[in-house]
Amino acid sequence: MEYVACDFCGGNDTVEVTHQSDILHGTTDEIFTIVRCVSCGLQFVNPRPTPDEIGGYYAEHYRFHVIPTRIRRISTEILQCVANSPIYPLFGLVPYLRRKLGAHVKPALADPVRRHIHTHTRCRVLDIGYGAGTHAHFWGYRGSLRDYQKIADVSGVEVDRDARMALQASGITTFGSIEEISTGSMFDVIRMNWSLEHVHSPTNYFKFLSTHLQDTGIIIITVPNYDGLLYRIAPDCAELPIHLYHFREQDILAYAQKFGLAVTEFKTFSYPEMYVVAAKACPSLHGFLPGGFDIIEARQMQKTLSRFDALNLGNDMLFVLEKRA
Repeated sequence: MEYVACDFCGGNDTVEVTHQSDILHGTTDEIFTIVRCVSCGLQFVNPRPTPDEIGGYYAEHYRFHVIPTRIRRISTEILQCVANSPIYPLFGLVPYLRRKLGAHVKPALADPVRRHIHTHTRCRVLDIGYGAGTHAHFWGYRGSLRDYQKIADVSGVEVDRDARMALQASGITTFGSIEEISTGSMFDVIRMNWSLEHVHSPTNYFKFLSTHLQDTGIIIITVPNYDGLLYRIAPDCAELPIHLYHFREQDILAYAQKFGLAVTEFKTFSYPEMYVVAAKACPSLHGFLPGGFDIIEARQMQKTLSRFDALNLGNDMLFVLEKRA
């Protein structure tokens, strides 16, 4: 374990926010503490596992490092399509499908990578922390490097060796760290999809982003929103210790300004299944959602959550950044 100063301002004066064990993955019974920097407000785990230790706190079959079977991928895509379509009530009549579909309800949110790719010819896309490269969390397979490969020149950074080797086998260039990428390499799109909260030094990554982005390019960052509704209700429901930083909107804005970047798009979003997972894992939420949601309940809750999203209280944040003029 290591004690660290604030990554943003270098301050050493902190206050405790909360503490908890690894309630989501169960890799350890150790207790970890989230602290807030008194000087700038950045929230982070302290003390924390070192870069050499952190790998031991990822579950053996961490889902973003596992390549799903073709059948599972296709079935997931079908369930997502049905759950978020107008015809969902028809399928909700089948008891087995009611809960299955409820787990796939999400807000409508366009993929900013595809939007940018379609306005440029053969973009160079770099994904930092792509996992297995077969799915992009919220955007699924359609947001994966393997699918982008059809319309763009793609490469990725991933610390997990097995995930890296699997993607290399499909002809995609991969790196084990950002330090392996040459100084002169420039990209039209750089994405960090739920990966910035995992790194040991956000400063190093923002330096990389600002120096490797084409003048007309974009950076896409998605991270949990520690100022979101769920974390306001249960601040001890974070993904510790593998989430080392717990960002709010103002934190990303501060990093962007520090490194000559401008936020051109920002929104927060939530989905019901996150509350189902949290209710099972977090002691302070036990009993909150007994049995979880079926498709009808999930669709109703999504409408409510969308109102909180509009107030920037969603549990995840999406930022699109460009170089400041």
